[in-house]
Amino acid sequence: MTLDRNLYIGVPVGAFLCSLFLLFCFFNTMKSRTVRSLRAVLTSCLVWTGGAILMRLQVFPGIRFWHNFALFGLLVIPVFMYAFLFAFLEITEHDALIYIYGVLTTALVLGNAWSGAILPAPEVMTRADGTYVYMYHATSGIWVLTVWEVSVLVYATYLAHCKIGGDLQLRKKLQPLLLGTLFVLMGNLLCLIPGSVFPYDMLGGVGMAVCMVYIMYKQYLFDFSYRVTVGAVYFLAVVVASLPLVILSHNLENVLGSLERAVTQKLLIYIVLQCAWTVLVVAFARKRLEDILNQKLKHMLEGLRKFQDRAASILNRKELFANMHDILDDAIPGWESRIFEKNINDDGYHEVVQSGHIPLGEDEVERVCGIVEQEETKETKETKETPEIALLKYDNMVCGFVYMERLRESKLNYREADCIRQMANIASGSLKNIDAYEKVYQVSIHDELTGLYNRSYCGVYLRRDGALGEERGFLYMDMDNFKLYNDLYGEQTGDRILQWCAKRFLDNVENGEVFRVGSNEFLVSVPETGKDALVELAEKLTRAVQENATNKPQVMQPITFSVGVAWYPGLAADALELFQQSKRAAFYAKRNGKDRIQVYEGGINEESQDKETGYEQVAPTVYALVAAIDAKDSFTFQHSTNVSQYAVLLAQKLGLSRNDIQTVKVAGLLHDIGKIGIPESILKKAGKLTNEEYEIMKSHVEKSIEMIHYLPNMNYVIPAVVSHHERYDGKGYPRGIKGEEIPFLGRILAVCDSFDAMISKRAYKEPLSVEYAMGELEKNKGTQFDPEVADAFIELIKEGKVPL
Repeated sequence: MTLDRNLYIGVPVGAFLCSLFLLFCFFNTMKSRTVRSLRAVLTSCLVWTGGAILMRLQVFPGIRFWHNFALFGLLVIPVFMYAFLFAFLEITEHDALIYIYGVLTTALVLGNAWSGAILPAPEVMTRADGTYVYMYHATSGIWVLTVWEVSVLVYATYLAHCKIGGDLQLRKKLQPLLLGTLFVLMGNLLCLIPGSVFPYDMLGGVGMAVCMVYIMYKQYLFDFSYRVTVGAVYFLAVVVASLPLVILSHNLENVLGSLERAVTQKLLIYIVLQCAWTVLVVAFARKRLEDILNQKLKHMLEGLRKFQDRAASILNRKELFANMHDILDDAIPGWESRIFEKNINDDGYHEVVQSGHIPLGEDEVERVCGIVEQEETKETKETKETPEIALLKYDNMVCGFVYMERLRESKLNYREADCIRQMANIASGSLKNIDAYEKVYQVSIHDELTGLYNRSYCGVYLRRDGALGEERGFLYMDMDNFKLYNDLYGEQTGDRILQWCAKRFLDNVENGEVFRVGSNEFLVSVPETGKDALVELAEKLTRAVQENATNKPQVMQPITFSVGVAWYPGLAADALELFQQSKRAAFYAKRNGKDRIQVYEGGINEESQDKETGYEQVAPTVYALVAAIDAKDSFTFQHSTNVSQYAVLLAQKLGLSRNDIQTVKVAGLLHDIGKIGIPESILKKAGKLTNEEYEIMKSHVEKSIEMIHYLPNMNYVIPAVVSHHERYDGKGYPRGIKGEEIPFLGRILAVCDSFDAMISKRAYKEPLSVEYAMGELEKNKGTQFDPEVADAFIELIKEGKVPL
């Protein structure tokens, strides 16, 4: 039985070095359950292979000790391998299996060390050249252990298979790990073959190391390049550190003289242990130092991450600088951040965050700003920042800087300076976003034509909490005759007039806001209260738009406004109510002649406006329409005039208000204007109308309403006009309403319309007598006519007040 001695000891040494290298690969890495389990696997491999090497070298305290030491490492490899597998796959419900397996394995090793019933220490065989080989003798216990290990391996593999499912990529990553475990198991079983002395067990360890490297390099289970670099550095350090020991072991006899082999081994073990202890102490001290430094670095990185997360959603410069100041001061203790922003006119800088510390002196500010300005004005446009200064810039423009004021003796280190620069870079990107957002936001809240705040922003302004402050006055300014400017001079001139007025308002409103709230309506909001001050401002603004200037649009008519004035807290409870009050007052001013200022007073509303004044504004149009009726049918013209006169007298008789009398007067004139659209063949037909012709004649009510809609501010007459053919019993048209559902003014028109129709001559009939007409009114009370209205009109006729 021959075996090369170098191969015999070289294979275990190779397996040990492979495991050591892989363990070094996972130094200085994340502290996760997966990595801890993998480190335990590799450490077990080191215990196993290292124990086997020391056993083969017959190192003190003896073969039996190192055999059981290596056996312990071998048997716990599967324990930690399954722990790694379960941690990687996040299988937590079987953790108890790992603990039970580990306890039983430890008990087996201790029992074997005491009795040797499972796997006794190998038999030492001396070869002809004086070297030793070891032969294992299997017992019945080893086969029981093998069956147990294989069962656990199969069960763990089954659990992993169920967890992986159809994920083929994950299966490819983990299969080599199971294969490496099989290599270890098979290598140890081959050593039990009778007469076998080849180190198959250690060869299995090499196979497992190869599987580990394969999954790192090919399957990317871990970051290969980084791990190999770390492992190579530590491995080379151990090799260099071991050189003195290797040299000492070969020259120890020359140095100390002839010694017994046992003494030499003990001495070497002592040296190794002392070196190991020294290394452990140094490693522990270095680890603690790294933990302290990493904790500080972690704190800085957390601050950097926190600022990055916040900066991504901040759209306000002041808020950005305040967050940056607080996070910098927390991340870098012993220093205080001073943040400066460039002035709007690009003339110097100003500090934007005031802290609790004493502000920088003028000399210090000038010195720091001087450094920044020197860096700005370099021809290369490259800025070489000092550790204490980090520039805030984007698009090659410096918009500010961060200055770190020292509150301690030590200087900034590289990591601290780099953290400051990175925060400055993040802030610079956020400033660019903030500036872009601010531009878009300003466009969204300003009117494109005039540059004033638009109607949408006015709504936001009115609903904002505390919009009015302690006191506030509103001027609602409605331009008079704006449609006339567009019709006479064109829309371009109309736009120029709006721009002119907006510019004059901005020039004369010193401490307030101006909004464009309609096509030709403006709202002026000022922190003023009281009638006199606000009326004075309104007069100032109305005079300003009438002043002559070279850039004023040239129109013949004067530019005038109807202005409504209201204030808080004297009149309104909130901004929306104040707005409505000023608008209502402006409407009242426009209804009462235009080019005037109206102060809001209680009781002003659209329903109580002076309708007589409104009618005067459209009277020419009304008479023009009545004249058109006369041109087509003189009977209709005279009839409308008569009905209007009768209705006024009847309304007065019934004690109605001045506004109702004015309404019924206009309604009487307009109630039949829709007959303009009725064919003359029907309108002047001498005989009885057919059913079809009668339906066409009845449509004059809807046509009247359509025409009235086109008259400005005359909608208030529609209820009377639309109901003058309704009957009190509900059999009229167009809606078929009855009783008090019919507007009262409509019931008045119904009586007057029927009476005049009876006593007037028509193409299809002669006039009836007044007495007959009075009889019809009396007869049809409660069916066609309102009894109260009919009685009042009969009394008027009897009193001789109705012109016949």
